[in-house]
Amino acid sequence: MSLRFVLLSLLSKEPDTGYGLGRTLHSQLNHLWDARLQQIYSELGKLETQGMVVAESIALQNRPAKKIYSLTASGNNALDHWLAEPPAPAPSKNDFLVRLYCLERIPNDVIIRRLEEQRDFYGNKARELRDKLEETRRADPNALGHLLTLDAALAHAEMLASWCTRALPRVQEAAQTPPSQYRATVPASGT
Repeated sequence: MSLRFVLLSLLSKEPDTGYGLGRTLHSQLNHLWDARLQQIYSELGKLETQGMVVAESIALQNRPAKKIYSLTASGNNALDHWLAEPPAPAPSKNDFLVRLYCLERIPNDVIIRRLEEQRDFYGNKARELRDKLEETRRADPNALGHLLTLDAALAHAEMLASWCTRALPRVQEAAQTPPSQYRATVPASGT
């Protein structure tokens, strides 16, 4: 997925400024997508050039004009076409797990601290998402799509916090076991 379809999706709900789109992404949809304002404005410029969005300039007193973007028929068609396609599998990119792959190179106290940090981060994220889920239910009980995305993000955060909680004692035990004995307790690949 690209930022283009995130912006088209947001604009399908209501016209907005680039700043407003960034604020919505940051405050309401940060569990779905992250983008800097510079990226948003750059993509909006491309979408406008391609005729998928149109910008209406509104003059402001003592400030530059503000542009409010809305979808064109071409933008609506592109969004509908994208929505009809099966989604591509989400690529897995996890900096922490790549580091964990080289566990033997990381000092024990550092990896234990990193696991605790990850556990706490995802635990806090899960609490934040639970709150957001409740707020959304109260504010707009008909926002099923938004509720489902929040619920999926909550399940993901809870799973990662739980995984860190399960991994910590294993790493702590391995830190106390001489390397030659620990290797013997790790099952061989495929068993």
